[in-house]
Order: sequence, then C-alpha cells, then structure tokens
Amino acid sequence: MYDPPSHAEIFTAAINVFVGQEPALIDPYETGQKISTPLRFDLITFPEAFLPTGELITTLRFFSQLESPGCVHVGLRPHSKDPNHLLPKPELSTLLDDLNQVPGIVERDLDKFSQWLANQQDHMRFNVGCLFTVDANRQLRVCLHPKLVPSSVEVSSLEEQHMSAGNLLTVVRLRPTDKLRKTIVIQPLLCSDALHLDTDSGEDRPLEAVNKDAGCFGDDPPDHIDIVSVATHTRQIEQSISKGSFYRTWHQEFKNSFVRAASDDALARHHFSTFVLSNFRTLSTNEPGGLSGAFIPVPRGTGNFREYVSISSWGRLQGSKGDNMWSSPDQDHQVAANWETRGYIASLNPFGEKADAVARLFGFTVARLPRDRSLWRGSSAALTKCTLQWGESRGSPPLLAFVS
Repeated sequence: MYDPPSHAEIFTAAINVFVGQEPALIDPYETGQKISTPLRFDLITFPEAFLPTGELITTLRFFSQLESPGCVHVGLRPHSKDPNHLLPKPELSTLLDDLNQVPGIVERDLDKFSQWLANQQDHMRFNVGCLFTVDANRQLRVCLHPKLVPSSVEVSSLEEQHMSAGNLLTVVRLRPTDKLRKTIVIQPLLCSDALHLDTDSGEDRPLEAVNKDAGCFGDDPPDHIDIVSVATHTRQIEQSISKGSFYRTWHQEFKNSFVRAASDDALARHHFSTFVLSNFRTLSTNEPGGLSGAFIPVPRGTGNFREYVSISSWGRLQGSKGDNMWSSPDQDHQVAANWETRGYIASLNPFGEKADAVARLFGFTVARLPRDRSLWRGSSAALTKCTLQWGESRGSPPLLAFVS
C-alpha cells in the first residue's frame, strides 16, 4: 500500500532478507525468528516514490560494507512525513553532498547528475530514482536518474505538485571481471518513462532516446539493453471473472510499450529486453495497482505457475491467422495449451496468496537472457524458480520480517 510512513521499514526488512541481517528486537523479552541463509540476488526493484532520501544514506552506509551484493533500484521521495513525492533542487543538492560523504562511494558516478542538476532552476521539483550496488572492487556505485516523462498526476496548477521533466538519459553497464561473462546493461526508469507519451520538451522518450540519441553516451554506447527496471506507481484495470472473483490487467500503455520494445526498429536496442516492474497494490488515491513482476519477450511455454502469479501472454490461437492479442489472466490455462505466444507478463496476483500482507516480494530467475537464447534450440522456460515472500509484524513493538 502507498503509505510513506511505512516505506522505510518495509525497505529495510526486504533488504535484510537478502543480506542475512537479523533485526534487532527492541523488546529484549521477545524472541525473533532468525533470518535464514542470505538469498543471492542480481536485482531488486521497489516502487516509485518509495524511499526517503535520509533512509537511502543510512542504507548506503550499511550496503558499502557488503561484499558483492546485487543491484537495488528504488524511487526516492523527501522525508516520510512529506505528502509530496517530488524533490526540490536544494534538497537534491543536499542529497549529493550527503552521498559524497558515504565511505567507499565512487564520486565520479554522480558527476553527470550533479552537472545536470546545477543547470536546473532552484524552484524546480523532480521525481528521482536511484540504482546502487557494490562492485567487484568493494566500491559503492550509485546512479541517480530523474524522471523524464511526467504522469497525469504530476502535471498540476500548484507549483509544488508540478513535476519538472528531466532530460538526463541514464543506463548502467555491468562489466564482469570474468571475461567468460558478458556485459549486462540496465536502463532504470520511473513509471511513465516507459510509456509512449508526449514530452514537454519535445525530446525523445527514454526508450527511443537510447536508440536515437545514443551518441550522448560518448564513444561507447551500449549495443543492447538487457534489463529495463521500472519503479512504478500506476493504476491497473480491474475486471470481474464471476460474482465475487476479480483479476487485474496491466495498463494498456505499458502493454503497448512491451510490444514496441520487442518489435519496433525504433527500439532496436530493446528487442531482447526483459522489463522488471514494481508497483503498489493500492495507490495513494486508493485505486487498484499491483501486478509487480516482469515482461519477457519469449514464448509462454506450457508449464504451470503458482496461484500467486498472474500471467498475461501476447500471441494468438495455434493455427489462427488473426492478429496477436493480449490474453487475460483468467485465460492462462487455455493459453498454455492452445496458443502460440511471443512473450508474456508474469506478476504478483493482487488477489492471490497473502494478498493482505504488509508487503510481498515476488522472486524469479531469468533462466537465460533472451539475447542468449538460440532460435534453433526451441523454446524453454524463461522465468523460472518463482518464489513468494511476505511481510508480517513481529516483536514488541512490532517489527517487520519477511517469511516464505
């Protein structure tokens, strides 16, 4: 649920699942369940406007002490008591100063963002995300990126609620120390950045810009984007299957973006991209959200998914000469048996197991990146080893912990 006062605790509890830290109980007479062996991860994506900047600094100071964790992508916001998610320029300048004081940080990673911010006017407010990790040399790597395409709720007659569109294009390239491995390129985005919407500046949208304006990355632009990580706060469409039974489907603009990325030559660098998306189940307006998960541009296959996973596939009935279309989640058993699919979305079912938990983590493994799948070898499982963890309160006063 979009509830800023609770976000920092949820974020910390979720990170603890993966770094194996036992939460310190405030009440010494309460016995907490120890967290099991840390889970290896490559990327965790949280929703948009999620983590207060002060909590980011605290997290980075701790994170810098870890050895080779994965990447974390999260949308930022001001102090948790501030109802506005936009960050004014002076607060972002302070954030940069604080970041440069974190031990082990590679300061040059922030140079481009700092230069960009210096050219913005003081009254402007921005929506900003952050992707961070620790590299093979035990150095803390931090990427800040502004939102480029405002959503409808970020266009306002009130100056403090009107988002200034950024124009800083951002990708993160992971270079392996083991040369048998290949580079991995991540494009971090915030919600409507991934959509085919008009921009105030008239400049290219982020997906198009990586292809059309790749020269802005210098002499060595990325040849491909492997992962598009999207922190979102977006309404979904809720429909009824039968009396008292509902499902939600991804917003049509997002589904259009998935199809364009896989098929439109204007997005050639995204043809093999997997989109990882994180969303609130219930939005700030109490409207339906949910469907955190991934789109991958490979066939659905015939395997079954757990009840907590909602599937929507792009394809058509076997032997049909009709147009491809998106299936609804309630059609999945029929789709798995009778459809030719080209790609699919797997996401948390908003009405599935533990739907009323404080928070849920949907985990999965991309068995092989689409770019590495031989077209001669036939189809195989794409999103594998799906897992669900949920948060519950423990201790006195309550502490949040995630369990499987």
